[in-house]
Amino acid sequence: MSASHPQRVVDPVCGMAVDVAKAEAAGLTVEYRGRTYAFCRAGCRRAFEEDPDAYAARAEVAVPMAGPGGAEPSPPAIDEGMRRWYEACPCCLSDAYPEIKAALDAERAAAAQPAAGPGICEVAEAAEGVAP
Repeated sequence: MSASHPQRVVDPVCGMAVDVAKAEAAGLTVEYRGRTYAFCRAGCRRAFEEDPDAYAARAEVAVPMAGPGGAEPSPPAIDEGMRRWYEACPCCLSDAYPEIKAALDAERAAAAQPAAGPGICEVAEAAEGVAP
C-alpha cells in the first residue's frame, strides 16, 4: 500500500474493521487488480483468494471507515441488518461499530436475555486452531 493508504478499512469478506498496518505486518493483505485488500484473519484472506471477484465487488460498496478529513462516520441506525450482524458475529460488529454492539448488549440485558454467543469468526478460528 502507498503511504497515503487509509488507517482502517473494511474486510471485504466479513465486514470487520481492519487496522491496515497490523494486517500488513501479519501478512493479511492481498494485492488484486491494482488494489490492496486487508483482512482480519487468515480465514477471511483465504476466502477472498478463493473468489476474489465476488469479494472485490463487495469491497467497492463497503462503507468507508473514515469520513471527510479523517473523521469517523456517524454510526448507522440499528436496523434488522445490524441485528443479524450482532447475532452472526458480535465481535466483528464490535470492531466496526462498538457503540451499536454496546446498545444491543444493553437491550438484551434489559430484556433479561443472554448476550450473543461467539461470532462466526471466533468459531472459525477455533476450528482452525487459532487463538482469537
